[in-house]
Amino acid sequence: DEVKDAIRFYRQSFENPNSIPPVAPPKGLQVQLRPYQVQGLNWLHFLDKHGFGGVLADDMGLGKTVQVIAFMLLQKEAGRPETHLVVAPTSLVFNWRAEIQRFAPSLKVLILHGADRSKEWKTFNQYDVVITSYGTLLSDINYLRHFEFGYAFLDESQVVKNISSQRYHAVRLLKSKNRLAITGTPV
Repeated sequence: DEVKDAIRFYRQSFENPNSIPPVAPPKGLQVQLRPYQVQGLNWLHFLDKHGFGGVLADDMGLGKTVQVIAFMLLQKEAGRPETHLVVAPTSLVFNWRAEIQRFAPSLKVLILHGADRSKEWKTFNQYDVVITSYGTLLSDINYLRHFEFGYAFLDESQVVKNISSQRYHAVRLLKSKNRLAITGTPV
């Protein structure tokens, strides 16, 4: 009966997105979210509350990055000081840092990219967000897999859809409480 009740609850919640309880955007967010972005933040919070991973898929340029940044900040403001990992194409690594600095300057960021990058995973807990590229993830997975992240956010996640690829296998080795795929490319 308990399992049937849980399934019924999830079915109702997933069938009617308007039934997902709203969450107030984080106080430290330096931007006013658009209504559909608030709905996305509610969705991310709902998934987190129930321990689900998910996919945040929307057209390019509609603010998926700011929704994820708001979610990370919401986690921090709720007293969950975890270190999150953002894996993105090389061309977006510094964009992520710029967007975090612009919209959530209280989040402490470590860029894990380039020849002089640190390979000391034991210091990751000093940061709110570690940002790296898929290429760096491949090179550094042997030590990155030792740290347990709060969330692993996979930006442009279509690059890991091939289960035979090295990127896919590297992502599978990551330890995190949860994962979220982010894409503007239709599945």
